[in-house]
Amino acid sequence: MKKLAALIAGMALSLPVMAQEATDTVAAQYPGGAAALNEYLATNLKYPQAAASNCIEGVVHVSFNVKPDGTLDQFAIVRLIDPDLETEAMRLAKGMPAWQPATVDGKPVDSKSQIQVVFSLSE
Repeated sequence: MKKLAALIAGMALSLPVMAQEATDTVAAQYPGGAAALNEYLATNLKYPQAAASNCIEGVVHVSFNVKPDGTLDQFAIVRLIDPDLETEAMRLAKGMPAWQPATVDGKPVDSKSQIQVVFSLSE
Protein backbone atom coordinates (compact mmCIF):
# COMPACT_ATOMS: atom_id res chain seq x y z
CA MET A 1 0.00 0.00 0.00
CA LYS A 2 2.88 2.36 0.83
CA LYS A 3 4.42 1.66 -2.61
CA LEU A 4 1.14 2.54 -4.33
CA ALA A 5 0.85 5.79 -2.35
CA ALA A 6 4.46 6.67 -3.18
CA LEU A 7 3.86 5.92 -6.88
CA ILE A 8 0.74 8.08 -6.97
CA ALA A 9 2.54 10.91 -5.14
CA GLY A 10 5.44 10.66 -7.59
CA MET A 11 3.06 10.82 -10.54
CA ALA A 12 1.29 13.82 -9.05
CA LEU A 13 4.60 15.62 -8.60
CA SER A 14 5.64 14.92 -12.18
CA LEU A 15 2.42 16.26 -13.74
CA PRO A 16 3.12 19.95 -13.07
CA VAL A 17 6.58 19.55 -14.57
CA MET A 18 5.14 18.03 -17.75
CA ALA A 19 2.49 20.74 -17.93
CA GLN A 20 5.16 23.45 -17.73
CA GLU A 21 6.89 22.24 -20.90
CA ALA A 22 5.84 24.88 -23.42
CA THR A 23 5.99 24.45 -27.15
CA ASP A 24 5.84 27.14 -29.78
CA THR A 25 2.93 25.99 -31.97
CA VAL A 26 1.73 27.85 -35.04
CA ALA A 27 -1.40 26.69 -36.90
CA ALA A 28 -1.41 25.99 -40.62
CA GLN A 29 -2.79 28.78 -42.76
CA TYR A 30 -3.78 29.62 -46.29
CA PRO A 31 -1.03 31.59 -48.07
CA GLY A 32 -1.83 35.23 -47.42
CA GLY A 33 -4.08 34.46 -44.45
CA ALA A 34 -7.83 34.52 -43.94
CA ALA A 35 -8.44 37.49 -46.25
CA ALA A 36 -6.69 35.71 -49.13
CA LEU A 37 -8.68 32.52 -48.43
CA ASN A 38 -11.95 34.48 -48.49
CA GLU A 39 -10.90 36.08 -51.78
CA TYR A 40 -10.06 32.66 -53.27
CA LEU A 41 -13.44 31.27 -52.25
CA ALA A 42 -15.40 34.30 -53.48
CA THR A 43 -13.57 34.39 -56.82
CA ASN A 44 -13.75 30.66 -57.57
CA LEU A 45 -17.13 29.62 -56.15
CA LYS A 46 -19.60 28.48 -58.81
CA TYR A 47 -23.07 28.21 -57.30
CA PRO A 48 -24.59 24.93 -58.51
CA GLN A 49 -27.53 25.65 -60.81
CA ALA A 50 -29.82 23.04 -59.23
CA ALA A 51 -29.17 24.41 -55.74
CA ALA A 52 -29.74 27.98 -56.91
CA SER A 53 -32.97 27.01 -58.68
CA ASN A 54 -34.22 25.38 -55.48
CA CYS A 55 -33.03 28.31 -53.31
CA ILE A 56 -30.71 26.05 -51.29
CA GLU A 57 -28.26 27.96 -49.12
CA GLY A 58 -25.95 27.02 -46.29
CA VAL A 59 -22.42 26.57 -45.07
CA VAL A 60 -20.43 23.48 -46.01
CA HIS A 61 -17.54 22.62 -43.71
CA VAL A 62 -14.61 20.81 -45.34
CA SER A 63 -11.79 19.36 -43.25
CA PHE A 64 -8.41 18.30 -44.59
CA ASN A 65 -4.88 17.47 -43.57
CA VAL A 66 -2.03 19.92 -44.16
CA LYS A 67 1.21 18.00 -44.61
CA PRO A 68 4.62 19.36 -43.54
CA ASP A 69 5.34 20.40 -47.15
CA GLY A 70 2.04 22.36 -47.26
CA THR A 71 0.22 19.99 -49.59
CA LEU A 72 -3.33 19.03 -48.71
CA ASP A 73 -4.99 15.60 -48.49
CA GLN A 74 -7.64 13.61 -46.60
CA PHE A 75 -10.52 15.92 -47.57
CA ALA A 76 -13.87 15.27 -45.89
CA ILE A 77 -17.21 17.02 -45.64
CA VAL A 78 -17.89 17.75 -41.98
CA ARG A 79 -21.27 19.43 -42.19
CA LEU A 80 -23.70 18.15 -44.79
CA ILE A 81 -26.13 20.54 -46.48
CA ASP A 82 -26.87 19.47 -50.06
CA PRO A 83 -25.00 17.11 -52.43
CA ASP A 84 -24.49 19.81 -55.09
CA LEU A 85 -23.17 22.32 -52.56
CA GLU A 86 -20.91 19.68 -51.03
CA THR A 87 -19.48 18.77 -54.44
CA GLU A 88 -18.68 22.42 -55.14
CA ALA A 89 -17.14 22.94 -51.69
CA MET A 90 -14.96 19.87 -52.19
CA ARG A 91 -13.87 21.15 -55.63
CA LEU A 92 -12.86 24.46 -54.10
CA ALA A 93 -10.98 22.80 -51.24
CA LYS A 94 -9.07 20.45 -53.53
CA GLY A 95 -8.19 23.36 -55.83
CA MET A 96 -6.53 25.42 -53.11
CA PRO A 97 -2.81 26.04 -53.37
CA ALA A 98 -0.41 24.55 -50.83
CA TRP A 99 -0.80 26.04 -47.37
CA GLN A 100 1.82 27.25 -44.95
CA PRO A 101 2.15 24.18 -42.71
CA ALA A 102 1.66 24.15 -38.97
CA THR A 103 4.85 24.23 -36.96
CA VAL A 104 5.86 23.01 -33.53
CA ASP A 105 9.03 24.61 -32.23
CA GLY A 106 9.72 25.88 -35.74
CA LYS A 107 9.46 22.45 -37.41
CA PRO A 108 6.68 21.76 -39.95
CA VAL A 109 4.20 19.08 -38.84
CA ASP A 110 1.02 17.39 -40.08
CA SER A 111 -2.12 19.16 -38.94
CA LYS A 112 -5.85 19.18 -39.49
CA SER A 113 -7.60 22.27 -40.77
CA GLN A 114 -11.07 23.22 -41.93
CA ILE A 115 -12.68 25.76 -44.21
CA GLN A 116 -16.27 26.93 -44.36
CA VAL A 117 -17.74 27.50 -47.80
CA VAL A 118 -20.75 29.82 -47.58
CA PHE A 119 -23.46 29.46 -50.19
CA SER A 120 -25.80 32.45 -50.13
CA LEU A 121 -28.13 33.63 -52.89
CA SER A 122 -28.62 37.10 -51.42
CA GLU A 123 -26.01 39.69 -52.23
